[in-house]
Amino acid sequence: MNLPKHTPYRNGNGGVKVGLEPINESDWLELDNLFNSEIKLKKELYKSHSEQIHQELNQSIESQIELLEIIKKYLREYYPNHQINLAGYKSPLKEASLLVQEDLVMMLPRDEEYFLAAASLCAPSNWSLKEKFKDSLIGLHREVPNYGKKIGLRVNNFFSNLPIERIFQRFNWSIYESQKLFQPTQNKSLIKRSKTITKDNAGNRLFIRVERQTIRRLVETKAIVFTIRVHVDPLFSIKNNPSLLSDLLMAIDNLSKDMKRYKSIDQIEIPLREWLTEEIKK
Repeated sequence: MNLPKHTPYRNGNGGVKVGLEPINESDWLELDNLFNSEIKLKKELYKSHSEQIHQELNQSIESQIELLEIIKKYLREYYPNHQINLAGYKSPLKEASLLVQEDLVMMLPRDEEYFLAAASLCAPSNWSLKEKFKDSLIGLHREVPNYGKKIGLRVNNFFSNLPIERIFQRFNWSIYESQKLFQPTQNKSLIKRSKTITKDNAGNRLFIRVERQTIRRLVETKAIVFTIRVHVDPLFSIKNNPSLLSDLLMAIDNLSKDMKRYKSIDQIEIPLREWLTEEIKK
């Protein structure tokens, strides 16, 4: 069992932060051995849950076209052996979404802030694209504890001043009891975790879900594009790594009560902590 690729809970990092770091263009997108299975899932979801995973405004079409061309150019340069197959969709965003494993979210300016104008979202982490479509940045994060008070203004300022030549990344993490990528919900308060999870089965029943987000501004249309790649690993994937076990336990300790509730970790915290503590002792 390989260790998780990304571990944003290292050093006990728990809460939601802006946490943006610049990256090289070569590191913008991630293509790996899960490509075929994840693209297959996207195609299936376009057939079965189209409105839940894809929304767009006509005013975003020009930016969609630009994004599709940027992705094709990126793949030709950094993944020259990757086959670029277009599916024949009228929507450039749909075409782009089937070339990469990431979800694609497009933000356009409106008055003093940016809003969600188009998205292909096949791996939602307990939120609804249909419900959030056309929301502002603040609206998209209205359920996040303290976002509006502590983070919202900083993010809006960052978006307004985002330079064209830079790409940034950030990470989110949580603990889920399913490894499915497609996990939408209209209201996080409705999420119910299983009461049958114990310290003995937590390693097999729980999964570490990490979102890697990148943010960049398009050159011509000036739209801002989020890419979101979700990585899911069973909790037991870190059982032989004392450092990661301790870091995750510390990260859970560092979460506020509101954040634990937001992540739905409060419902499974006791068996989760017991499992981590037990594995650290071994």
